[in-house]
Amino acid sequence: MPGKMEKFLQIAPHSLAIVLGPAEGPAGERPGAARPAPPAQPRQLARHHIGYEIFADFKAENMQHFWNKKVTAAVAETFFLGWIDKQVLLIQGKEEHLEALREGWTRRALRPPSGFHIRCLGDVSPISMSPISQSQFIPLGEILCLAISAMNSARKPVTQEALMEHLTTCFPVLGRAWLPTHQALLKVTVVRTPL
Repeated sequence: MPGKMEKFLQIAPHSLAIVLGPAEGPAGERPGAARPAPPAQPRQLARHHIGYEIFADFKAENMQHFWNKKVTAAVAETFFLGWIDKQVLLIQGKEEHLEALREGWTRRALRPPSGFHIRCLGDVSPISMSPISQSQFIPLGEILCLAISAMNSARKPVTQEALMEHLTTCFPVLGRAWLPTHQALLKVTVVRTPL
């Protein structure tokens, strides 16, 4: 019998959420944002479709803070945790790195990924997860389907004897006593075809 599971698991400690919005203005920037003029090339605002790409762009934009080594180090040490509802970037890191990002946000020093503006930044409480225990029982039909599929993938011929040998090999702890009889095996594996 497996050990007793914890009631709740804490997931994603030391996390920040960065809520993004589409960039405003003709250059794709927020009005009044203190940023250098962009190069004279067309912007591809609809380019981002994957959260990790947005995170990578956020890191690239903020790695340019050569005058603020604390922010640069913090950005370098954070990692992508998730992308929620096409607007919330979740990042994770050590507490000192997250604190540097919080500071950067309060001083209006964090730069958004291109094509976005940062609407807000905040701490994410650890997410609680209640594990669901699994049954120790697996239906015989399911075991046989998995075994036959594995044998087909390995290009092994599936006969009753080969199947019984495969089951014994895959579940050595259970021994041969649990194996289905030939009659039970036939009953479970008979495929009914329409006339």
